[in-house]
Amino acid sequence: MKKVVWANKSNGQLCITIPKDSGIKEGDIVTLEKEKIKKIVYSSVTADMFHYGHLRLLQNANELGDFHICGVLTDDAINSYKEPPIAGFKERKSIVSSLRCVDMVMTQEQLDPTENLKKIHGQFEDAKLILVCGSNWKKVPGSEYVKKINGEVIQPPFYEKLSTKNIVDKIFKNYKKGA
Repeated sequence: MKKVVWANKSNGQLCITIPKDSGIKEGDIVTLEKEKIKKIVYSSVTADMFHYGHLRLLQNANELGDFHICGVLTDDAINSYKEPPIAGFKERKSIVSSLRCVDMVMTQEQLDPTENLKKIHGQFEDAKLILVCGSNWKKVPGSEYVKKINGEVIQPPFYEKLSTKNIVDKIFKNYKKGA
């Protein structure tokens, strides 16, 4: 079971949340072994109008390593390369945070995730960093940094059927039929 450590705002102590059905009971002793994380996978998403294509990318990323971190792009980061998102950042981040296939969520301030990748590499110096980005991207943001630190870039197949563009096009087509 992988869990992210968080700071309790009332007393500043570090905590982890363990699901009730995990089999771990109050008073049990658990071990935290950061050094056992050998492969960290980083993916990034806008997660606007979240759909199966997004889920499939994140599930594929999760299978590639020991710990999956997903960067959720801020509204400004999205606006830098395409139309503004429909859902706000907090809503989109909340959706990604609730997924079982994502161990940790980071705010991604720019399209290029290099700043986040540097933070992760600094915290897990001995782990291999794998950057995951859909095959629809010809130039993968952050790939130069990942290659420089002997990481790997993997591009799973883009799920064309349920891309955001195809969903929006179908909605407009169906709306015109009914109007």
